[in-house]
Amino acid sequence: MNFKLARRTLLKGLGASLALPALESMLNSHGTAFAQGVPFPKRYVAWFFGNGVLQNKWTPAQTGPNWALTPLLQPLVDAARNIDVKSYVSVVSGYNVKTPNLRGHHNGVCALMSGAPFIPLDPMGAGYSSKFSVKSVDQVIADAIAGTTPHKSLQLAISKRYTTGEGPTLQYLSHRGPDQPMLQTTNPATLFNQLFASFTPKDPTDPRDRMRANVLDAVKDDAQRLTPKLGTADRLRVDAHLTAISEVRSQILALPPVVTSACVKPNAPTQNNNDVNGVEPYEAVNKVMSDLLALAFACDLTRVATYQFSGSVGGQCFKALSPNVPRDNEHALTHDAAAQQMVQDGITFTMQSFAYTLSAMKKAIEGTGNVLDRSCVLATSDVAEGLDHSIDDYPILVAGKAGGALNAGIHVRGTGQNTTNVLLSCMKAVIGPQITSAGAAQGLSTTPAPILI
Repeated sequence: MNFKLARRTLLKGLGASLALPALESMLNSHGTAFAQGVPFPKRYVAWFFGNGVLQNKWTPAQTGPNWALTPLLQPLVDAARNIDVKSYVSVVSGYNVKTPNLRGHHNGVCALMSGAPFIPLDPMGAGYSSKFSVKSVDQVIADAIAGTTPHKSLQLAISKRYTTGEGPTLQYLSHRGPDQPMLQTTNPATLFNQLFASFTPKDPTDPRDRMRANVLDAVKDDAQRLTPKLGTADRLRVDAHLTAISEVRSQILALPPVVTSACVKPNAPTQNNNDVNGVEPYEAVNKVMSDLLALAFACDLTRVATYQFSGSVGGQCFKALSPNVPRDNEHALTHDAAAQQMVQDGITFTMQSFAYTLSAMKKAIEGTGNVLDRSCVLATSDVAEGLDHSIDDYPILVAGKAGGALNAGIHVRGTGQNTTNVLLSCMKAVIGPQITSAGAAQGLSTTPAPILI
């Protein structure tokens, strides 16, 4: 058909607006770019979890494309959950943090989020405190690729039990500079409101009455006028897009009610979701956050995000997995040699959550591919193993294909190279070859990790 839509076409109604996914009527004849010659955007996500892994249950024995799933990476293929993302995930092992290991956890999170050492701060009575010394990689990438998106970047967190008393290094992943940490969102309803719809809490104790404005109702007439002009495939895609947003809204309403003061005073920041009988609703919140992130990318509302599933030295508990856990603090468990099976259970659950994030991006169809095809997702932690605060043979996963710039589904085994090499590879894949270095001081890299790009 000859009818063409601009790639930024919006559905509008009653003051609300909703971006459309990439439709055939917006694309070139091959479905690989927009009809105006503009390529699909690339995206970057730093997906983080605290307290490291168990290396003997993490690292595959085989290198190259035929690596086999290890116990901790098994969730990347899970038929029961309808998840299969292994072909998108590259394992990077044998790489070491080169900045001095002056303080466990602090060193690792700075090295893997920025490629640079931290700056010590006055602990003010705490055991230690620090801040980033340079801009985090996600913000370097956001400066380069954000374009005119409504949100330059998103900062998301799932667990609320991240450390707040040892400076901004352990509390936040994203930093504009040494004294500019980026606040993160832990509330899915707030994120939905920020991205897609009006959110006006009426009764903060009743989840059925937390959302009085429905963006789908507001744009319905505009959608009905548009769809007759579209081809069959585009009509189905618009319908699926609106259905996906409606499902996310339903999931939000099914979560425990928001009861913080921010629900009464909309201008106040909301930084928490609600525990259920003392247990954080990780799975429910991760699912909604992942779906919203995939939708935000599909609608080109943002191209960069940090995703803190659990925090450095965080007190996250996995009581729902192990009801007989004597302590509810995973960080404490990692330092108990007798509790490593409980640690393994927690890491396995974390990888299930990571696999869901990738699956949500994979399901977001875009032309002849999907959002994950055009993304780079770096998943890592703040230490290699929590038991000894090690920083050698660091756990790193790089997922997605970055529009063909990344080689996906391989195991790259190093021999002590700089972890910042991997950051440089991600930056080159998303920004372009003009990026020649990453990190600073002992963490500086001018050499991307081989095979990845």
